[in-house]
Amino acid sequence: MSMAKKLSKAEIRKKILAVLEKTSGKADMRSGKHRCGMVHRTALVLATSYKDHPRATALEFFNEGLTLYILGGPGGKIANIRRNPLVSAFIYEQPMDHRKVQQSLQIFGTAELIAMRNHPRLFRAKLRKWNLDTVMRNLLSPLVRAQRLDGDAADRYVNKMINACSFIKIVPDRIIMKEYYPDFSMKQYEWRATARSDTSLE
Repeated sequence: MSMAKKLSKAEIRKKILAVLEKTSGKADMRSGKHRCGMVHRTALVLATSYKDHPRATALEFFNEGLTLYILGGPGGKIANIRRNPLVSAFIYEQPMDHRKVQQSLQIFGTAELIAMRNHPRLFRAKLRKWNLDTVMRNLLSPLVRAQRLDGDAADRYVNKMINACSFIKIVPDRIIMKEYYPDFSMKQYEWRATARSDTSLE
């Protein structure tokens, strides 16, 4: 592993943000037969655990600065977070291409669940921001057709499924960034959240 030159905390944060902006999902307002309402990019692997039972799930994500947001349906990952909010996530550009510089992020942080039950206004705002209400309606359309639902019945079913989801908000405590170079060398940088007693820049 190559020794990375000493960067300030602000410089490391800027590099991490560049990776997140390049890999996170984006809203897609264009219409078309094969458009769901979202620009799909690099997924992350989210690791949760409870009582020594780890669980890893590949998910698409959105970012606001260093904070990550993931829309997730009911399941093991949500149950784990309710009981243990400490999580880890990994973002790694694939496939590996030795002709160019590629990055990975290993993220450690605390997760919070934002749902219609506890934060209805915030939940709806995030849905709208990333066009996820449209995405969910498109993804649920085969189920709607299979159940022969239309009109109000279809809307009630889709809204029920959307409202059963939660945003997983991940606030990072620590991020390890690695850069892989064409000469097979690698540089590593580490960012840590500012402690309350630390007045340095995030």
